[in-house]
Amino acid sequence: MLPYGVADSAELETLGRVFNDYCAKHEIVREDERETIALKIMCLFRRGVIDPDQLSAELERVG
Repeated sequence: MLPYGVADSAELETLGRVFNDYCAKHEIVREDERETIALKIMCLFRRGVIDPDQLSAELERVG
């Protein structure tokens, strides 16, 4: 078991997919904006949000 807040390979795949989907949906291409989205996703993950649908919903709410 990985320590809390550390992603395993399946979780990294999920986080990447949520990130890519969000950026594509909102046409986010600038590097600084993409970094901001990545940080938001990691903050959600560290708070225990790991379900892709929940991550996406929370990201829409705070994005």
